[in-house]
Amino acid sequence: MSWVMATASCKKGTVQLVVTKVITILLLLQLATVVKSQRNDDYEDTRHLYHDGSSLEEEKDVCTSATGCPESAHDMNLFRLEGHKEGHVQVVELQDNKNHIIKTVSMKPLIFEVEDFFTEEECNHVIQLAEKQGLQSSSTHNQEQSNPSMRLLDLDGDQRLSLTEMRRTIEDGFDIYLVERDLRKLYTDLAMDGNEDEFISREEMQNVSPYEFKGYLDDLIAKEPEKKSRFSSQAWIYPDKISDPLIDSFQQRIRRLTQLPDMMIDSHSFIQVVRYAADGHYNAHHDSGDDFQYPCCHMVEHKRCNICRYATIMVYLNDVEEGGETAFPVANNETYDEEVFRDSGKRNLNHYCQAANLKLLPRKGTAVLWYNHFVNETTGWMGAVDKLTWHGGCPVVRGNKWIMNRWIAATPERDQDIKINKVEV
Repeated sequence: MSWVMATASCKKGTVQLVVTKVITILLLLQLATVVKSQRNDDYEDTRHLYHDGSSLEEEKDVCTSATGCPESAHDMNLFRLEGHKEGHVQVVELQDNKNHIIKTVSMKPLIFEVEDFFTEEECNHVIQLAEKQGLQSSSTHNQEQSNPSMRLLDLDGDQRLSLTEMRRTIEDGFDIYLVERDLRKLYTDLAMDGNEDEFISREEMQNVSPYEFKGYLDDLIAKEPEKKSRFSSQAWIYPDKISDPLIDSFQQRIRRLTQLPDMMIDSHSFIQVVRYAADGHYNAHHDSGDDFQYPCCHMVEHKRCNICRYATIMVYLNDVEEGGETAFPVANNETYDEEVFRDSGKRNLNHYCQAANLKLLPRKGTAVLWYNHFVNETTGWMGAVDKLTWHGGCPVVRGNKWIMNRWIAATPERDQDIKINKVEV
């Protein structure tokens, strides 16, 4: 493994990462990064009722493969609920003879809350299923990359790393989130900052090998696991591998809620149940990516892939005594610059949760729906990532937090989804 220096140039206030120089400082034994991937990740009724207000007199047909509409699967489009405006309320029949209230909580990105999506008994049942399955420590998709070079993010190209650049180097390379006092201690413990100016030059980087650097971070995380981007435990439930009336009903409810084609609901339908104990959190991240030089993860077995999730449905399974909000740090921003956001440190919800623009309180039985992608106006299928969907879980202060996640997988190509889902055309 080697140290690799990546630099960036600034133009008119917009920081664009451009690799301008690659400097090999030390050559060592190749280092494998820790970890495994985060991706370890039908009822017949297709008549759905969407109305403003409380009247449920009109019905709306929704085209699915079960109804034979449209005439060809190649004519299907992805659907997005209309948010109208923040605070707008719709009444929906997600179960036979039972209405649910859908409230628009944000337009940028488009986020909805669904009250009483699960009953108290149903929430408890899902937790019991997860406990029976067995929970394991959570990891993230970033952690699955094997044997990368340690990229030193010299963003201004001055051949030294500021505290911000070192923090981002560690965040991007190790998925560990430190604050400035942690970095200063690291510099002292590893004798890195010889002149104590809080900048690490190329020469000073020679004082520590990548192996020693990673070993220090491994020891730190062993003592303070809350510094990981994600601190929780999880279990997976596969609807096609168990017979459970609630899981079957859940599939029906998200079909009615999302009005998406059956193939989107019935395929890749694994469910994640997550428990956050004291200090448990998940720093800000996107649920889906746009690096389509790699295949979508739900289409391949190998790890080098792009997570492709059109929408996210999350259900709160308990009331949290204190903390545990779901934060959207850049929701409703008028402008957005990813480099500015990353430099701000506000991805670190373990420390900066209260600075988030939008925070949703965990309420037992409430579901939250948001769209990770826009719909491509030309193709009618999955379009660009909505960059404002940065989100995560704030630290649990008291008690525990249980949630249930279900993602709707899709690719940018309709025909590709039709093929992989084996839909008759």
